[in-house]
Amino acid sequence: MEDQKSEMLMLFGWVFAILIIAVVMLYPYSDYQFTTLGISSGVNLYSCKYSEPAPMGIVDYGVSSYGNVYNISTDSIQSSINLNNLLTNLSGDYNASIQLNVNVMLKYQNQTQAYFAQNVILMDTQTGQINFIDNVWNDSAINTSLNNLLIKGNGTVSPSIKNYTYYYFYQAANQTGDNITLKNNQTVYLMTNTSISKKGIPEIIFSYNDGYGWIEYDKVNLLLNENIKNYSILISGFNYTPSYNFYDAGIILGGPGDGSNTTLIKGSAEFTLSYWNGNNFQNVQDAYDFGCDTEEGINNAVVSPSFYNKGLLYANISSGKDIYLGNLWSMNSSNIGILDVNSSISNIIISLSKNGHAFNESLTSGKGEFTMEAGSYIINAYSDGNKIYSENYTLKKEIINTINIS
Repeated sequence: MEDQKSEMLMLFGWVFAILIIAVVMLYPYSDYQFTTLGISSGVNLYSCKYSEPAPMGIVDYGVSSYGNVYNISTDSIQSSINLNNLLTNLSGDYNASIQLNVNVMLKYQNQTQAYFAQNVILMDTQTGQINFIDNVWNDSAINTSLNNLLIKGNGTVSPSIKNYTYYYFYQAANQTGDNITLKNNQTVYLMTNTSISKKGIPEIIFSYNDGYGWIEYDKVNLLLNENIKNYSILISGFNYTPSYNFYDAGIILGGPGDGSNTTLIKGSAEFTLSYWNGNNFQNVQDAYDFGCDTEEGINNAVVSPSFYNKGLLYANISSGKDIYLGNLWSMNSSNIGILDVNSSISNIIISLSKNGHAFNESLTSGKGEFTMEAGSYIINAYSDGNKIYSENYTLKKEIINTINIS
């Protein structure tokens, strides 16, 4: 009898679990509504810590809200950061970090190596003073250190306090725009690039722009005497790095370093995250509001999806108790669509206007792709100062919308 009862309880448990999964996957999501973690056939986002304190912002894992998985391979990730009276505090420490985190994948022969690269603003939120630092970690195996002889940049290889491995570290010094005090609502940009030098050496390049133009403050060389087959920043929901971290990319707000946490007291931040698609920088299509690969977290931070007046995506971070960690927006379930521009004419300027607010993008190849709010736009295109295309266009959500300009 007890055995039958146990079997019935076990059966009921399985049925209940299946019903929960069905509700998660079939629930008719409304616009701007947070969705759950994607149930993926690839990586498992439930394996990550998803309660505060957590790194909070915009993160693309290569997993949609419905669990579809995809790859993005790029040589550049960019983010904009705008802070409005932001104040963090933990026991009198007002420091916080804003981290642009990417994963770099490198293949040669039958080997796969992965590196976790962090482009960081370290900020005293009480005074507004900022510094720029970068880290590179070896993700090619569990608890793998970096060899000081195989990496070269402005910084040095140092021991980690947390896990006794060695990682690369550099803090910008005597660089234009470094160690300044930010004005309220001043926008700062971070960018991380990968490239292969003329000598065939893989490079990771860290840059920022805080009003003085783009400053390349560190170029890290990976000194491998191999014929590199594949080298890029990778976002992928299909598999993990060799050390079982995620191939993700994100911009997050967290504690100042060494795995520390902080608390958001007041104010807000606006973050964007975009990748170079070969023709232009494009907002990520599927985003979550929490990070997994870094240990610096924050409490009391609510992340909400929003649109600029011109239709581009951003995440707003504000203080509050109504914390939800999950999908921020997705092509499957949010009021966004893709605009694919194809022109037989090179060197055009495309102008996208919504509600009287426009943004312009130069497309040297005549091609471009944009992740945008669905709705009505006025689209103009120019070549050599002449208007060559004009249309009142309705961008439909959850699909790729294509316009052809000839």
